[in-house]
Amino acid sequence: MLSRGEKWFNLGGVSSQSKLDMDSLPPSMLHKILSTVATMNIRDFGSARIAFPGFNEVGREDHFYRSANLIYLNDWVDEVSAVRTFRLKCYRSGNPEAIYLRGMYEFFILHLVDEGREKIHLAGERGCELAQFVDGMLNLAFSVDHRGIVHNYPAFTRQHVYKMFQIICSWQLSGHWDYDKPGMFLSVAERIDPNVPCDCWCSHIDPPEFEVSLDGSRSRWKCDRCFWNCAAWDFCYQIHLTARTWSIED
Repeated sequence: MLSRGEKWFNLGGVSSQSKLDMDSLPPSMLHKILSTVATMNIRDFGSARIAFPGFNEVGREDHFYRSANLIYLNDWVDEVSAVRTFRLKCYRSGNPEAIYLRGMYEFFILHLVDEGREKIHLAGERGCELAQFVDGMLNLAFSVDHRGIVHNYPAFTRQHVYKMFQIICSWQLSGHWDYDKPGMFLSVAERIDPNVPCDCWCSHIDPPEFEVSLDGSRSRWKCDRCFWNCAAWDFCYQIHLTARTWSIED
C-alpha cells in the first residue's frame, strides 16, 4: 500500500527520476517550492514533507516559517487545525506576513485600533511590502483635516499605488464582509472628500492630460493633492475587505 507521501508524488505526476533530480536542488530552491505548496494547499504541504526528506528537513527550519508566504494562503475550512498550526509557527517565528495578518485582524475585526496599527507597522519594518503600503495609507487617511483633505503623503510612486491597489482588490484577498469597520476608522473614512478634484485647477487643464495604470486603463491626470485624496478614499473603502478571521488564540 502506498504511503500518503507516495500518493502525493504519484498524483502530482512526479517520476522516480524527478525525485532523484530533486535531491540535487539547493535548500533555497526546496524552500521556494515548499512555500508555494503550503500556500496552495496546507494538506499537500504535509504530504510533500512525508514524500521527500529534503522537504521535511527544510520544513523543520525556523527560517522557513519566518519567510513563508501567508498573504495568499488558502485557509480551507476543512483544514482549520492544520492552518492554525502553520500560522502559529509562522507567527511565533516572527514572520512579517503573519504579524501583518494578525494586525489586520486586531484592527478591523477586534477593533483594537492601536494594537493593530502597531503590528502592521512592525510587519512593514520587517519587510512585508503590503504592510508598508497599508501603514503608509493609514497614516495618510488619519491625517484628514476638517475640510476633508489629507496631508501626510507617503513616499510611494503612483505606479506603486496602482500596483498595491491591484493586490488588495484581487479576488484572492478581498470579499470579507462579515464584520463592521471600527468606529474610529469609519469616521475618518467618512470625512475624506473624494470630490476635491471637481474644484481643482488640475481638472480644468485643456487639453486634458492622462496617465496609464498598470492594467492599461487611462485616467485623467490629477495633482498630488487630488491624487492622494482620491487614493485615501479608495483605500478606506477597500482595505477592510482584506482582513480575515485569525484562527489563532495566543
